[in-house]
Amino acid sequence: MIEVRQLSKSFGGRPVLREVNLTMEEGKTLVVLGRSGCGKSVVLKHLIGLLKPDAGCVLVDGEDITGLPERKLTAVRRKIGMLFQSAALFDSMSVERNLAFPLRELGMTDEREIDARVAEALDMVGLGGEQMKMPADLSGGMRKRVGLARTIVGRPRCVLYDEPTTGLDPITTDSINHMIRRLQRKLRVTSIVVTHDMKTAFHCADRVALLHEGRVHFDGTVEELRASKDPVMTDFIEGRSGETD
Repeated sequence: MIEVRQLSKSFGGRPVLREVNLTMEEGKTLVVLGRSGCGKSVVLKHLIGLLKPDAGCVLVDGEDITGLPERKLTAVRRKIGMLFQSAALFDSMSVERNLAFPLRELGMTDEREIDARVAEALDMVGLGGEQMKMPADLSGGMRKRVGLARTIVGRPRCVLYDEPTTGLDPITTDSINHMIRRLQRKLRVTSIVVTHDMKTAFHCADRVALLHEGRVHFDGTVEELRASKDPVMTDFIEGRSGETD
């Protein structure tokens, strides 16, 4: 569904992405791993046109989106939902209004249909009946779930997850991982999960890519990742910095 070709991006003269190539297969989950600051989130922002590359291109359904004007990017973004690290909820709006907002932006006016879609999305993330709560009343895990419900309420074909388990306790992390997998199977969406959490990678991925020094150092299955003897891979999987006391 999405293909990244020779993608390069620098900030302030510092290269972050160097000729990155990735393919996201329809209905599958790709997990993108890498150390903090390696460019994982930068890749995601290119996929929905929030950033323009210095070189290379991004193809969505075979269409190069890198040169599209903002009004044409809107149609592309309707295919792709994104869960941001912070969940990015509107703090002044209830859960219900947060989820209804993107539907109204899409032009929906039938309030009964909007209510039904909101209820359906909340049920999918295990928060049925929580419409009236405010974001301030939600735990970190619930905020992530509401953010995900808002992401899927527009029924996108692809969902991007930016560090979905950051800041969550191990049990909530496990719950979010199971939810990502369930939604991928139930909705048959293409999923791209950016993380540095190996449990998330092993649980959610059909394929895994590791970014290292701005390039794709590894791209393969979970089984190939587990079997790798590459020191860059094994150090990352086992959390070794290479430093000594």
